[in-house]
Amino acid sequence: MKFGMFIHYGINTFYDTEISDGDLPLFNFDPPVVDTDQWCKTASNCGMKYVLMTAKSIDGFCNWPSRYSDYTVQNTPYKQDILGQLVESAERHGLRVGFSYSLPDHYMRASLKDESAFEDFILAQVEELMTSYGSLVEIWFDGFWEKQSLGWKNEEGFAAPQEKFLAAWRMEGAFRWRWDYLYGNLKSFQPDCLVFLNSTRAFYGLPLLPVDGRNAEKGVDIDQNQTVWPWLGEKKYLPLQIEATLSQKGQGAFDDGNWYWHRSDNSVAKKWQVNSWRNKAEKMNANLLLNVGPSTSGRLRAEDEKILLKIRE
Repeated sequence: MKFGMFIHYGINTFYDTEISDGDLPLFNFDPPVVDTDQWCKTASNCGMKYVLMTAKSIDGFCNWPSRYSDYTVQNTPYKQDILGQLVESAERHGLRVGFSYSLPDHYMRASLKDESAFEDFILAQVEELMTSYGSLVEIWFDGFWEKQSLGWKNEEGFAAPQEKFLAAWRMEGAFRWRWDYLYGNLKSFQPDCLVFLNSTRAFYGLPLLPVDGRNAEKGVDIDQNQTVWPWLGEKKYLPLQIEATLSQKGQGAFDDGNWYWHRSDNSVAKKWQVNSWRNKAEKMNANLLLNVGPSTSGRLRAEDEKILLKIRE
């Protein structure tokens, strides 16, 4: 599908922050409209084939009325199912739809302290997403590191060697998240939905198996693009998806570009930059997933819409 739109929108949008801890009050989530038609029309007009939206970020806020949490859009003044709106808009504009989902949930962790109960909660929410919104092209998971203590960093603080990282994932992270079971369970609902698990910028392009593809968060200049990997005694082709963001000015850990909207951030990538990213992705037979952060108005930033519409010129 080559080119898609990543959409970061949620409770953080209304508190001018990139990341929160599940403690932001819901009453501020009150946009006049959530203009998913504008998002999808812009995506379609610039040649994108799919949209991928944050169903839930690490804070635990759900952009759909999940039956398993009360930290959802249903309990805000806005009340409406944003994922449902997006699916309808995408269909009108000829786009496929995917969701991103954070494995950690900082809102629910206080009430689900038992690890098994928390894993059952994840299974239940993922089943909701798989069965409520039609055929999904992709689900993109985030946050594996919260149950990964080994093989993540070495003593000097630098990233551990790739081999050690992948082995540690299979020995600890995959086991503690019940990842193999989660992967198989969601495939029972939608066998054609592609599963990605964010390996972070420290290890972009590496697969946290079992997955159907690899990701490179802000990894437009990835040096090696190994597409075939051993899995269960066979060779598995794993395509690459590169995630980049139009914002070029960030804060804190995201100092080279925000994912969510911020009042003080009017920075945006140039047309030539976006085209350069697309060309690099094309050479690797990879997808470019380009992020936007709609504002509290429920619409794309004017600067994002402007540069996206220029891409087709």
